[in-house]
Amino acid sequence: MAGTRATAVIERLMQDQELQRQLADGGARLRAAYRRGRAMRGQEAVQDKKLYNHIRSAAGSLAEATRRAAGKPRPEPKRRWRRLPVVVVGVAVFALVRAMHRTQQAAAITRR
Repeated sequence: MAGTRATAVIERLMQDQELQRQLADGGARLRAAYRRGRAMRGQEAVQDKKLYNHIRSAAGSLAEATRRAAGKPRPEPKRRWRRLPVVVVGVAVFALVRAMHRTQQAAAITRR
């Protein structure tokens, strides 16, 4: 079973053009980060935005290449605004009930 997994990964490495592009991009970004960071002191390197961007994009490319080599599907994007309509409707209902309650109280006061 492990042999077939390794064979499948090797096949993907040789045939998948996108995987090869991701590996090349990740390697190029790591080289760029190394060239930029080797002349800096530690404190400078930590605060350097360009170095951070090189490392971040290299990690992203290599993570994508690893995912493709393993044959895993692309993860679905998170649904971040799913609760927003529910909250908006809840707030609107609350405001409506409160307004109705106030008008009933005002009507009861004027009847007295």
